[in-house]
Amino acid sequence: MDASLYKDVLTSRGLKYHYYFSTPRGSKPTLLFCHGFPSTSRDWRKEALYFQDQGYGIVVPDMLGYGGTDKPTDPALYVLSLMSDDLIDILNAEKLDRVVAIGHDWGSRSISGLAQYYPQRVIAYAFFAVPYVQPRFISPSVDFSQVLADMRKQYGYELFGYWLFFSEDNVNTIIQSHIDSLISLLFSDKPEVKKTHFAPIGALKASLLEDFSSPLASYFTEDDKRAFKEVFSSNGFDAPACWYKVLTRQLQSKDDESTFFKISLATHELTVSTCTTEVPDERAYPPSTAPIFFGAAKQDVVCLPENGYRTFSQEAFKDHDITTHEYDADHWLILSNADEINSDLGAWLDNVVYKASV
Repeated sequence: MDASLYKDVLTSRGLKYHYYFSTPRGSKPTLLFCHGFPSTSRDWRKEALYFQDQGYGIVVPDMLGYGGTDKPTDPALYVLSLMSDDLIDILNAEKLDRVVAIGHDWGSRSISGLAQYYPQRVIAYAFFAVPYVQPRFISPSVDFSQVLADMRKQYGYELFGYWLFFSEDNVNTIIQSHIDSLISLLFSDKPEVKKTHFAPIGALKASLLEDFSSPLASYFTEDDKRAFKEVFSSNGFDAPACWYKVLTRQLQSKDDESTFFKISLATHELTVSTCTTEVPDERAYPPSTAPIFFGAAKQDVVCLPENGYRTFSQEAFKDHDITTHEYDADHWLILSNADEINSDLGAWLDNVVYKASV
């Protein structure tokens, strides 16, 4: 993306965010793209540039801990209420009233925060690989080890076992010494490798220490590999790992509880319990007036499509206008299936979002 279109803003809590911005043409809305782990704004380039050419406004931040944005290593700074404030500071800097929020991976968690804290600033939501993330989706009353045990019982392996490695204090030291191995695991041409060498408890750390290697997927080019190594060899993983530590150390659930939510986790399923304050229950979900797009990755063995479908089949979503597409792709569908995604998102924006916004 054009380096001259990147800007910096100092948020209200004193953190610098680096973001790409292109103004809309005519009456087109602005699209806010939020990336996940471990990525930068570059991962959205195929979608952002396509819609920029179509006249849409574009905002693509390097999320907290990544790229040109500040990289604090205190996990408490990564709670959703504060990061939602950061995103609103960016929108305010560009005098943007409302946007279409689009997220991939933990970017879906970021735009979920906008639904919870600033629903009036979002026209519609698009989630890729990871669906809407409810407040306190991991409750402090449930031991995370039990969550993992329940996952192993149901799926045959712990979907989130790798969270424990990313929550270790020496994670950056290990990754920096084995970064090629990490790349081959993240972007392998065999998605099922993650079932044995990435997701289960202890598997990722062991694979890295053994310098496990797998051929790279065709969508992940030599330029992609070079850019990944350049960014993360320089910036490290201590800050990005905070996206996991904030959850495993229960800082996020405390943040949710201190606002207005009480969500419990029964085995692996997410269910809403009673609110802790006199705030309407519907604030735990996006407003029903906001259309939702969910792009599932058929070959994703961690963020399983079935769990995304289960999320949006909850009673709380019965009045929402939900558009679902499943892509024959692994977790990195925004890289591998960008043309298809652009076509589907474009149709959704034209036929669903436009009608909801007028």
